[in-house]
Amino acid sequence: MTLTNQGAHPPSSILTVCTGNICRSPLAEQLIRAQLHDNGLSSLQVVSAGLHAAEGAPMEPLPAALSREYGGNPNGSVGRQISAGVVEAAGLVLTMTRKQRDELVKKYPCAAQRAFTMAEFARAAAKVPAGEGMAAPAAASWASVTGAVTNTPLAGLVSRTAAIRSTAELRDEDDIPDPINASEAVHRDVAQRIAGHCKDVADILRKHL
Repeated sequence: MTLTNQGAHPPSSILTVCTGNICRSPLAEQLIRAQLHDNGLSSLQVVSAGLHAAEGAPMEPLPAALSREYGGNPNGSVGRQISAGVVEAAGLVLTMTRKQRDELVKKYPCAAQRAFTMAEFARAAAKVPAGEGMAAPAAASWASVTGAVTNTPLAGLVSRTAAIRSTAELRDEDDIPDPINASEAVHRDVAQRIAGHCKDVADILRKHL
């Protein structure tokens, strides 16, 4: 799926990110999309990319099979390298690990207030009261960097969450490890964790959007 910057409007897509974009981030993309569809939010775009993507490579067989088990659709999924355009078009960026989040923000500083690990966003955003998403604090918005307005529900929610991200209290075990070349048991554990976060993210978005 191709995304373009929204110009005067805040970015409204969700971008999931991992390293190669053939295991974790496409799985998260597909499960979030399925959850949003189930929650009546199918108009919100969901895409994925890799920081060091296996460009053009098909999604790994085990994650693809697990995507189907959890209600996702992996058909046609191939590795895609992250780019400035994809990041700029995303209203919310979800990485699998803190290292990936930090690498992404170092390369694309404009995403600093929009980039979270999956666990971080799910845990912090759950503390944002319903109805407060529209009121985005100026210090936490991307307006000063991009010139975009912030008066949309997604922009407000992300800004509010960024303002309290420290309350997520992340631990090493909150990072989702790369299952590439690992056993089926490892893949299933990773998929279960991603599926849980995806449900949390979709429930939060349904609550605020």
